[in-house]
This record gives sequence, structure tokens and C-alpha cells, in this order.
Amino acid sequence: MKQAQVALARLEDDSEDAIRASVRRALDHIGGITSYVAAGHKVLLKPNQTLFMPERSGSTTSPRLIRVLVQLCREAGAKEVWVAEAAGHAQKSRNIMESTGMVKGAREAGARLIFLDEIAEDIDDFGEDAGDLRYMPAPEIMRRADVIIDVPKAKTHFMDPISGACKNWVGVIPMSYRLALQRKVDPYYRATALFLRQYRPHLTIFDGGHAGEGQGPGSNEAFWWGWTLASSDPCAADVTVCRLFGLDPAKCRMVREAAQLGVGIFDPDRIQLLGATFETAFRQAKPADPSVDRYPVRVIVGQNGASMEGTLGHWKTIADGWLDTNVWKLFTIKGKPTFLFGDAEDPDFEKHLEEGPYVVLDDAALDKYKYHPEVTFVPGSPVPQSYIQNEMVEGMGFGGIYQFGLSIEKMIEKWKGKRQSTD
Repeated sequence: MKQAQVALARLEDDSEDAIRASVRRALDHIGGITSYVAAGHKVLLKPNQTLFMPERSGSTTSPRLIRVLVQLCREAGAKEVWVAEAAGHAQKSRNIMESTGMVKGAREAGARLIFLDEIAEDIDDFGEDAGDLRYMPAPEIMRRADVIIDVPKAKTHFMDPISGACKNWVGVIPMSYRLALQRKVDPYYRATALFLRQYRPHLTIFDGGHAGEGQGPGSNEAFWWGWTLASSDPCAADVTVCRLFGLDPAKCRMVREAAQLGVGIFDPDRIQLLGATFETAFRQAKPADPSVDRYPVRVIVGQNGASMEGTLGHWKTIADGWLDTNVWKLFTIKGKPTFLFGDAEDPDFEKHLEEGPYVVLDDAALDKYKYHPEVTFVPGSPVPQSYIQNEMVEGMGFGGIYQFGLSIEKMIEKWKGKRQSTD
């Protein structure tokens, strides 16, 4: 039976020299960079830059790792090296990558920045077996790359146990189309798997220096793991990281669906670990809590318009961040807020209105709630994170204070990113 190889190399510290040495050792176990990149190749690197958190937060890919990979690709004879990414919902990739230090790091290494939310898209044929998803929009740059290298962050997530190589390909799907897929849930996973098959990464390099545990994708708690992981199989790489974090890879739907389409190996027994023993690299990571009852507010969830892949999950990413920064203390000043998602019923609606601000989210909500004059209704299906954030905060009456605080937080994180990029 076909097997996959996953290489591990110890990372002594987070200096660029240590990163370079670790990447070289990992790649040596699977043939070296020249087994993937040759003279004249156009190489596309896809990091994780979903939000404005720096690498040491355990949330985004290290600019220094990208610098090292650009240099290695150049040494192998690459004609061009592109660093391509699209940030999370309603975020400007250019701004996010500037904040994290990725723009500076990539340019210093001689790479070209490709902001996927600013470039041309085309309709691609994903094959007859894709069914209704056969023709989907895709960034045209993907098909022009001779070599694609997936560079995810090793971190946990509240949907799948980890956000790794396969989840990183969500950023390749154009945002407006991605939102439409998330509305239907199942096609969201199927489409991501199809994108992985269509633009299968030739190589995956995990950033496992400052890894992230807990409430990913944006509120991870950073910890020093100190490993670089390399593989030609993105599915096997994800399964391995999941197991090394003490989490159950069987719950990784994004990876499982990609493996079913032939992208890679999902069975741990068919994955060979090279360079280090499992026990040496094992580190039990704190899993993310997928529940919505961890906040000092009332959350009511319906059957429709309230999927974790859509509106509810987008809200939860914000809500987790508010726990980290104690913002919930501000939003409970006027009483206990209620957040109703989708077509849920609230038998104590009038009582809850009296107790504090009432926010209804998603077009699937019942008319009696979303058109009530005392309710803040946030439309859309699903509702993107940025729209949720701004509309519900304004509706609760905290807009001016919140925007000022958010701008300060972004300035701090941008400063951290710039500082890291010069360390």
C-alpha cells in the first residue's frame, strides 16, 4: 500500500540561522529542496496570514521561515518566487501582511508579494466528479506556478482539531465564493478538497517554532514547540501534527475529505516519521473549546443559519478574541446581552430584551425577531466576521469606544510584528 513520509527536525531557537538549519535537515530526509524546485521554476509559497497577529502569538506563519524558503528556492534555481495569501473575512491582505512583518520579510528575500484578494480570478474546471462544484472561481496565479509550497502554522482550531496544511487552502478560495460555500456547509469542505486536488502543494513545510494551542484560529495561546515538519503529502503532514499534539486526526474533516479525493494519506499507520521519534516531538496541546457557552452572555442557536462553518463560527472567532482582551466587560455594562443565531426561538424574548442588548444574526432569523424595533439585526447568510463585528457593536451602542480600542490593538500587534521581523 502507498505510504507517505513526514520529516521532523529540531528547531533550537527562533533565529533565522536556526530556522534555516532546521528546514535543511527536514528537507534532507525527503530528498532536499532540489527534489521539488529546479532551474527556471516559478514557485508559489502559501503562508497562513489570516489576521494581524504576529508569529509568536502562535497564529500566523513566520516571515523568517518564508525568507529562508525564498532563499532555498533561489539557490535551487527558481526563476521567480511568489508569496501569495488572502487574509480572513473582510481583512485587507496587504494590511495584514504588513502588520505581521511578512511584506518586509518576503521583499527583503527577493520574493514577489501576491495579495490574492487584489488579483484576477478565472473560472476553472475542477473535473466531472466535482458535480455542482465543477466550475469554480480561482486565483489565476495558481495555475501559473510550477511548484506550490504550503507553509501553514502548527496551531489548534475550534472546528477541526488543527488548522494546518489543508485548512490553509481555504485562503485560496475567493472570499465572496467562500462565503457562499460556508452557507451550505458540506460544499465548503468539498470545495476546499477540490482546490487541494487542483492545486496540490508539491511540498508542505510546517512552522512549528512558536505553535498555538487553545482557541484557534485567532486566539491561540502560544507555546514553544521547536520543530520543523516537512512532507510532500499535505494530508499526512496534518495527521502527523494532530497526533503529535495529542489530538484525534479522525476529527479532521478538512483533511479526511482531501484524502478521499486522492490528495494524500489519512491513515496514520501508512505514514512514516523521519528524523525524530514520535515520543521526542510529542507535546500535548490544549484543544480548542467548540462550545458557545464560555462567554458572559446568552447565546441562542437555531437549526438553520447558525452553522459553525458560517455565521456562528465567524462570531465565535470574535467572541474568543474578546475574552482574551476582556472586551466582554465593556459589552456587559448595559446588562446581559443576548445573541440569537438563525431560526432559533426565544420563549423568554421580552424578558431578555429587558436584561440587556439583543442582537439577532443571519437572514435565516425569524421576522418577529429581526424586525423588532429594540433588536440589532445583522443581515447576511453567512455574516462575515468584520461585518458582524462592526454592525453588532454599533447596534449595542459601543461603536466609538470599540473602534478606538481596536485601532490601538492593531497598532500594538503591528509593532510586535515589525519588531519580530528585525530580531
